[in-house]
This record gives sequence, structure tokens and C-alpha cells, in this order.
Amino acid sequence: MSLSRRSTTVAIVGFALLVTASVGAVGLATALSAADGPPPEVIESPNSTSYVAPDAANLTRQEYEEVDLDVGAAMATDAERLQGRHDELLITDLGTESSDGARTTVGVLEARVTTLERRHERVLQNYSDGDISTETLLTELARIEVAARQYRGTIDQLGEADLSGSLAERVAALSVEPTVLDQPVTERVVRAKTTGTESVRVYVGTADDGIVAATVIEDRYVRQATLRGERDPFGDDQFAEDSEGRAQAASNRASTIYSSQTDTVRGFAGTHVYEFRANHSLGQVFAYLDGATTNPFHEHQYKRPVVSIPAKTSSDTAESFRLNVQYTNETGPMAIFVTGASGLSPITISIDGQQVGTIDGGGEIWTIQPMGEFTVTAETEDDQSVSVQVSP
Repeated sequence: MSLSRRSTTVAIVGFALLVTASVGAVGLATALSAADGPPPEVIESPNSTSYVAPDAANLTRQEYEEVDLDVGAAMATDAERLQGRHDELLITDLGTESSDGARTTVGVLEARVTTLERRHERVLQNYSDGDISTETLLTELARIEVAARQYRGTIDQLGEADLSGSLAERVAALSVEPTVLDQPVTERVVRAKTTGTESVRVYVGTADDGIVAATVIEDRYVRQATLRGERDPFGDDQFAEDSEGRAQAASNRASTIYSSQTDTVRGFAGTHVYEFRANHSLGQVFAYLDGATTNPFHEHQYKRPVVSIPAKTSSDTAESFRLNVQYTNETGPMAIFVTGASGLSPITISIDGQQVGTIDGGGEIWTIQPMGEFTVTAETEDDQSVSVQVSP
């Protein structure tokens, strides 16, 4: 049921730009911006890094899914793994010793990654259109992730090969395609669906060309976002026009968006993609900016411990227990807990009518805060219920 309202393993081949010094953030009014279309939504997170998400007006679905062992999904991902291994062996056999072999090898890899990118686009569109369930979406993303793992390994190998400049640039461009970049939430989905060792509760928010997925695992918040509309490989690099240099311009832009000082910004040969990394008191953020749009098209973040993230609390009381909702920011971590509920377990917790789990006694649930206004409801088996409405 939809809610209402709208450490990277990347082959870096011949990168030319690197900024390691901390820099001050520039104001949004003076930062570079995309020439066409609205920028992504920047979700502020006080005393921590911000997030990017699809523009709220374009959000099509927000849902929660409990992911655990799925035999069908496990078989499907095994098939992807075997196919990926076959492709890897094919590319290895083609070799890079001769110029013809190297060109053919890179061409085959490009075709495989392009196919993966088109699959990702289609599954996002199908989900936004309501044609597939959240369970199916996550299964398809898991299959794409398993295939992408094989191509990451091949890209790494080619990155170490003695390729000509043009071929090396083509490999570098493949390393920053959205499906090839790290997807830490999807990795946990793969593990849950294929091994059954640990289930995971995932939040998914989508637009036609973008997705946010997030989860809390023990005391760690993990989030990934892909905004395909912010990737423009054929546009002009606006960062190149800055008098401070491309790397510094990209660093300034990312520091503004994420409200965080830069650790490193690096460019990828043959592209206008810039990787931004920042460490902060609670964790790390990795973001990939496109120079043509000047916006991130992919990011992933880690924060720990979640209890240290600044939060607000809203509460209400039922006949014999109290519901407390501790929320942070849109698509950030959120804790739901009850007090005075001894002997009333289990208590079912739902967000805008969608069940997200149960609480026993005085326990708690860590989940993800949706975008926009929402209502959390707690209901006992004897129909005692209380709701808390949150307006961020």
C-alpha cells in the first residue's frame, strides 16, 4: 500500500583531478546550478550531512517492505551470477594484448553495462506506474546488483590493463554508470533474499527516474539514492568554466549541497563526473556529481549510531499506553516506541495505514521517515489504538 503524497569499489582510470583540502561551502545563490529543470530536493539534516532526493512534486510512491529469504529471488540472482560469470570469462578470453582484442573487450563490456542501465530505467518506470509491487521491485534491483558485481570486477581488471588513452577513458566512463556504483541498501536486500540470515526492513521512495532506498540495521543508518535525470553525459561541464578550476568548483558545489567539508573530490578521465567524499562525526557520505547538471546523480551514506542523530518527538496516549515517535528528517531514521504497554503485546505499528512491524511490551521499531506529512498508528489486539500525526 502506497503512502499518500506525491567505501566505493569503483575503477578509476586515469583520473586527473584531486582535491584533498577542506574548503568552505559557498551559498546556494552563487553555486552552479543545472541549466534545465528543477534541481533535486535537498533534505537538511541538522548537525549532519544533508541528503538528495527526487523533487517532492515528482514523487510517485513511498512504501515499506520487510525483506527475508525468497527462494524464487535466490534462484533468479543465481542465474544472474552465472550469466555475469559467463560474460566475465568471455571478456577475459577476448583479452587486451592486441589493439583489436582490447577494443572488442571494451565494446562487449559497454554493451553489457548499457543493457543493465536500460533494465534499471525500465524497472523504476514500471514501479512508478504501479505495474509491479515493492517486493518485485526489490527482487529486480537485487538481480541487477548481482550482475553489476561481475562488471565491477571486470572494470577493475581493465583499469589495471595497459589500454590506450581512448579505451581507458571508455572504461572510466563505465565505472560511474549508476548501476555500477555502490548500492549498499540493495546489497543488504540481496543478502536477505538469498541467505535468509538477516531480514531487513526497507523504505523505498520513487519518481519516474529516481529512487531512494534506506534502512536501519542495528544502530546503523544506510541510505542510497539514484537520480537518473541528473546524469547528462553529453552536456557541457559547467565546472570547467569556474576560475578556481573544475575540482574546486565541484568541491564547492558538493559542500554546499551536503553541508559538509570535503575530504576528497576526484574526476574520472573522459567524463565530467566528480566523486565527492566526506567524513563527519556520525559517518560518511559518497556522492557523484554530473558536471553538466552540477547535481548529484547517485549518493550513498552511512550514519552511526542512529541514537546520536538530532531528533524531535511527538506523542499521544491511548487508554493504557503511550505512543512516541522520534523523527529526524525526511528519509532519515525514525524510532517508534511505546510505554506503559505491559501485557498488551503485540502492538501493530503502521505508517499512513501501511504496517511496518510490531512492538512487544515496551519495545521499539527503527524505520525510515517518509517524505511529507504522515501519521503513525499503534493498535493492540483488543482494538486499543492511538495515532500521532507528524508535520516535518
